[in-house]
Amino acid sequence: MELHERQPREQDGRDSFDRYRAQTRAAAIAALAILEGKEIDRVYCDLHDDFVVRKSSGDEKRYIFTQVKTRAKANKNWTANELFGLKVARGKKLPEQEPEKIRDSFVGKLLLHTLTFDSSCESAVFQTNINLDDTVLDIVEDIQGGAFTNQYSVALLNAFNECFKADLDKRHLTDAEIKNCLTKLCFEPDVQHLKLKDHGFGMIVREKIHFYSEVDLGRGEIDEILMKLLALVEKKSSGRIEEITAESIEKFAGIAIGDLLDILSISKDAYQALLAAGDDEAIKSVSIIQRVLQKAGADKSEIEFCSRCKTDWDIWLRNNRHVIPEFDLISIVSTIRQNLGSNVGIDGTVRLSELRQQIHSLITTLKHNNLLYDLTPELILGAFFSSLVKQK
Repeated sequence: MELHERQPREQDGRDSFDRYRAQTRAAAIAALAILEGKEIDRVYCDLHDDFVVRKSSGDEKRYIFTQVKTRAKANKNWTANELFGLKVARGKKLPEQEPEKIRDSFVGKLLLHTLTFDSSCESAVFQTNINLDDTVLDIVEDIQGGAFTNQYSVALLNAFNECFKADLDKRHLTDAEIKNCLTKLCFEPDVQHLKLKDHGFGMIVREKIHFYSEVDLGRGEIDEILMKLLALVEKKSSGRIEEITAESIEKFAGIAIGDLLDILSISKDAYQALLAAGDDEAIKSVSIIQRVLQKAGADKSEIEFCSRCKTDWDIWLRNNRHVIPEFDLISIVSTIRQNLGSNVGIDGTVRLSELRQQIHSLITTLKHNNLLYDLTPELILGAFFSSLVKQK
């Protein structure tokens, strides 16, 4: 008798692994938003919830807690009882609710974050691969709209203090405070990358990376990046953190920009230089510079040098914008673009060796037209790459 001739006793392990992989994909997609270089700067895996997104603005830190739940049956919608622990009315009268059931529900666990982290909790998200039933949709619409006229929304409002009395430390929240907690609930149903089959995860990752970095990945490249990205999330989701400190959660649970730069093989030094110079799209800038140079065989040192040149040019331009006459500045940029633009090959490559002589000739031209000011060959090279990045 062969293996396929008998049905296995159970396949719960395989099903659980699929669900875990869905959670891993969700955290990976969330982490890619770090590449945007804006408020989102960390994703913590399996810490307080399936994953937590951190937003930083100055010294202020805000968190988005996300719980990921999947089901094998795509046609089985989540009910109010399953999500909220609410007893559903069979007739006109709503049954008396059980506070402990609400507290122990998926939503109850999410609502606990709104109390524990208070104003630092920006939102608490329930993410799933299937849909919500009509009762749940009505509750969500009522809460998000701020009406609180739905009987189930009212039941949540009335039961809230009793549900979380052990966490409130004898406090009694007002209706306004409870509503503030409830409106932080967000639901993301029918999420494509959480599908257990045909989730198109690779295509989604490729689109996200292209959106944030302008890098158009080939098939071989995306396969390698997918493996590295999932491995990173799994690593950051594994093992018990014995002592919870700011340093330990960064080390064992946190995903930051450095981790993603490693995966994308983007120069950290070049990125940091551009970021320090105030480049709002440092990832895109360094990835464009790196791509056009690497295609022509440039090494890491050349990429970092050209990125520093662009940084120095951006600073020079910012410092001289109101010092040098505007027409002169326009003429300088235009002259550099016209004289060096032809060095971009048909395949989008740039060879530094071919730029050197032209830059020195350009210095003579700028000097002859009283446009040189204190420009150096390095600043002119930086201006060329700045123009190239903008064109891309």
